[in-house]
Amino acid sequence: SFHAGLTRLSSDWEKSVQEIRMLVQRADAHFSEDRPRYWKQQTHIAERELNEAKDNLAQKRAAARPGDRPPATEASRRVQKMEGRLRDCQLKQKQAKAWSIEISHQCDQLLGPLADVAEHCELLLPAAANELRKMITELEKYAEQGKRAP
Repeated sequence: SFHAGLTRLSSDWEKSVQEIRMLVQRADAHFSEDRPRYWKQQTHIAERELNEAKDNLAQKRAAARPGDRPPATEASRRVQKMEGRLRDCQLKQKQAKAWSIEISHQCDQLLGPLADVAEHCELLLPAAANELRKMITELEKYAEQGKRAP
């Protein structure tokens, strides 16, 4: 039963190590690829929307006749709002890059010890189980010889 337990332990740990590895890889991909790509895309969208808002404001100001006060208040607010959004997106993009570096570093630090556990699961525990099996076989032979002896 100890041999069976050791074999089961090795298998269970190996599955757990594989699951952890997948989670680490997913987290690394999320922070190293997905988030930076998302904020880069959002920054481009914010730049485009800001340019459109500025164009709209310029059109409203240009359409006014001399002496008329152009009703560009809403267009002006939209430009300010888009400038704020662009700043937020640029900040998030910088933060995403910083997080990407930090998470990648943390994942690398975790994968080292995880490789050691994987080695135990894949090599050392099965080798110990085989050695135990050999000892059990020898003990069984010895016990059988003891029963035959008068």
